[in-house]
Amino acid sequence: MNDNLSKEFDRITDLGRAHSDEYTERLLAFVQDMEASAPEPFMPLLADIALVRALIVHLVIRFGPERGLIEARDAFNTTFDQMKPILENMEKAKGNPPQ
Repeated sequence: MNDNLSKEFDRITDLGRAHSDEYTERLLAFVQDMEASAPEPFMPLLADIALVRALIVHLVIRFGPERGLIEARDAFNTTFDQMKPILENMEKAKGNPPQ
């Protein structure tokens, strides 16, 4: 039974990876549209904060207050670790910002 559970977990993980880029692009486009249409100069930062808060609230609703916050932290840490080399390469390609 553990083997079946492990196979199902792997299948779901692979499915998530396959759709992750698509979902990321859709969410990024939504946030960028919000930022572009915002009348306030600090709206981009508020959109980013709202997106993070929405994820945390979603996970708390799904898993409960204790596990939801743990899942949110894990999601952040995992994503940060995965994205760090990509973002560093993007920064190197752009060059250093003016001081």
